[in-house]
Amino acid sequence: MRCLFDVVKKIWNDPVGSAVIASIIYSVLTSICAWIKSLFFNGKTFSANLRETIEFPVFWGIGILLLAILAFKYFKIKRGFKYDEVSYKQDKELVEQIVTKDLPQSLVNDCFRIYDFGEPFFMDKLKPLMNFEWTKRNSQYEFNNPILEKIKDNLLSSITSFKDYILANTTENEYGRLIISDVIRRDDNRFLTYKKKIHRLADDICKYYDELMRTMRAQRMAK
Repeated sequence: MRCLFDVVKKIWNDPVGSAVIASIIYSVLTSICAWIKSLFFNGKTFSANLRETIEFPVFWGIGILLLAILAFKYFKIKRGFKYDEVSYKQDKELVEQIVTKDLPQSLVNDCFRIYDFGEPFFMDKLKPLMNFEWTKRNSQYEFNNPILEKIKDNLLSSITSFKDYILANTTENEYGRLIISDVIRRDDNRFLTYKKKIHRLADDICKYYDELMRTMRAQRMAK
């Protein structure tokens, strides 16, 4: 469902695509108004009008047309990109930089896969995430492949959510440790809720991090 929403959003932001969607919406609304009017103001019984309307191909045609447009756009985005030697090398090097320098696997393993977030979290561990966020505004961190670019965006979003949540619920002490607030620690239910959410946010980082590596490994240059 999220992929479908992303496709609709992408089409809507495109001038031509938004005009198509607007036309479809207008047609659907016009048809619905005509349908409602026909149910009550043509002298036939309601059940007879309903049967005739359901059999009427316009509604089905509009639905099928809309689904076809979305499916075409989805598969075009999903399968339309082909690597050449230069673009493949660029994307591969960018992934390697992310997983070896910006967010090394040792950091991800230690801080997100196995860490108990009921304990204080070190600010030094959070800084690489904050530094990585600047890539949102750096064109050199853009992938050629739109699939990889989407995964990177999801990774950045998950990092932002994790960072904002942990900073909102902790305070930094003089030793650079992020201590869970007293209000949360003194309430068992709130503490459990906090741990569940922070672990879920950490899992999201790991999920998109792993997906980025797996997807890059699966890419091939066009023949």
